[in-house]
Formats: sequence, C-alpha cells, structure tokens
Amino acid sequence: MTLTSDAKFVIGILVATCLVIGVGAWVTQIKSKPAAANVVPANLVDRLARSDSAFQGPADAKVTVVEFGDFQCPACGSLYPAFKQAMQDNKDKSVRFVFRNYPLPQHQFAPLAAEASLYALAQNKFWEFHDILFEHQDNLTQADLENYAKQIGFNADDFKNALDNHTYKGIVDRDKADGVALGLDHTPTVYINDTEYTGNYSATELESAIDAALTK
Repeated sequence: MTLTSDAKFVIGILVATCLVIGVGAWVTQIKSKPAAANVVPANLVDRLARSDSAFQGPADAKVTVVEFGDFQCPACGSLYPAFKQAMQDNKDKSVRFVFRNYPLPQHQFAPLAAEASLYALAQNKFWEFHDILFEHQDNLTQADLENYAKQIGFNADDFKNALDNHTYKGIVDRDKADGVALGLDHTPTVYINDTEYTGNYSATELESAIDAALTK
C-alpha cells in the first residue's frame, strides 16, 4: 500500500511525539532520583572536628553534628534558630554539636567575628558569644564586637588586644583549611557524623536527621 504524503506527514508527527515523550520521561526519571549523600572519606573524617573546636555535648557522643559557619552569612543566620533548638532538645542525648569557623571572602566582618568567637571560647563563653553574633549579624564591626565583649564581661583591653594582634587568626585559618579539604563551597555546611546534611533549615527536619543517626 502506498501512503499519501499527508499520511506520511501524520505518521512522522506521531513518531516524533513518541520520541519526545519517551526522552522526557527518561530525563524526569533521572531528575527524580535522590542525589547521593555526600559522605566524607575516611581519610578526611578527622578534619570535621578538632580537639580544640567549640562543642556542646559529650565528647564520646554517638552522633556529632558539625556546622561550618560564617557569622555574617544570611543563610547561617537562617539556620541558627534551628541549630540552637536542636542543641536544646538533644542536650540529654548522646549528641555533640560542633561549630567551625568558615568566614567567606565576600563578608568583610566575618573573619574578625570568627576570631572574637575563639577569644570567647578561651573564656568558656563561646556559645553565649556565638548567639550574640548571629542575633546581630548586621553589626559586626570591631567596635560592635568590643561592645558585645563588655556585655558578657570580658576584659575590654585583653579582648581588644586579641583582635588587634589577631591572636586567634591561626585557628580560623586552620578551620578554613579543613573546610577546603572537605570540599566546602558554601555556608552553612552541616555534617551529621560523616554525612553532609542537605535538609531544610528547620529544627524539625534537622532533629529528624539526628534521630535517624542515633538509631543506626
């Protein structure tokens, strides 16, 4: 049977349509597959937390939650309430929370704020100072930092000297080097044990991920 030109045209359209639908379904299937979890290689696990890193919770906790953060970073500010709530809700569980400084180059005041937080760590008041910094992200000049230090009760001259002399810059640089080794490309980056957390910045979802790690 000889097909007319019109029939050939219609058949061509149908074949092309089927191909488009098939390719579309294939692409959709690929996109719908969940991304593989970013698991830290065994040889880099010790870069997640250092013995002198700021932490809350038992040192031998079953679950360690690590945030690489920047005090001037808006996204870190969005995570802050959830992270703080998770710390509160898990204070009686085998969970350790760790904060590592990873100031981004585009944030002018973040490096000095990071150094100031480490001064606070040396005074055993890291988390109190950490909260103040995140609650005043738009006011992180050195004068602001010195004002917060006075509020907490730090020795004003000692604090100012530490900032002027960049006493804690070496530790900040070490934290950043650890982040680079781990392949960080944004803040906040959060790890639960050796796996990067990719959920929403909500206490409910973060705590659900922590609970899942506790039950493993």
